[in-house]
Amino acid sequence: MSLLLYPAASAFALPSDSAQPIRIQANAATLDDKRNTAVYTGNVIITQGSMRLTGSRVTLTTDANGELNKLVTQGGPATYQQTPEANKAPVKARAQTIEYHAADERVVLIDKAFLEQSGNTFQGDYVSYDIPAQVVDAGRNSSSGASGAESNGNGRIEITIQPRSRGAESAAPAEDASEPAAP
Repeated sequence: MSLLLYPAASAFALPSDSAQPIRIQANAATLDDKRNTAVYTGNVIITQGSMRLTGSRVTLTTDANGELNKLVTQGGPATYQQTPEANKAPVKARAQTIEYHAADERVVLIDKAFLEQSGNTFQGDYVSYDIPAQVVDAGRNSSSGASGAESNGNGRIEITIQPRSRGAESAAPAEDASEPAAP
């Protein structure tokens, strides 16, 4: 079963993490070779090096060659954390549903989505994170059938962006005065 996770875990982790063992903790697991799926349930924790994924139910779907197509984590909430580079803060995310799309190397957060990247935060009903490009797209759900837009009814997003130059003292007062207070 751990071979199903290898492609996803190596895409999320630091380069050194791909050499680390994958650890899966769950209350139950079901592997269906005919459907190329593995389902882990009950307080699921998946780790490999700096990558950590949690949820109450994790479903892995692979192609006929065993390559990962999609990983779906559901929870109350599901969480994801990964350190993108050495000496950088981890990317942290949570949502009711987290999808990992292997071909695109993209993480999609649906329903009560929250993502923190280098102190910047993105939250709303839908947040998509392109791992290689490190690009966040919040508030637009282009896939039909997702129920994210229904969770709070207004479809609004909230973004907090930290100043790039924290050491520039002359610019700090002007930036602080113009930004709204964080909740």
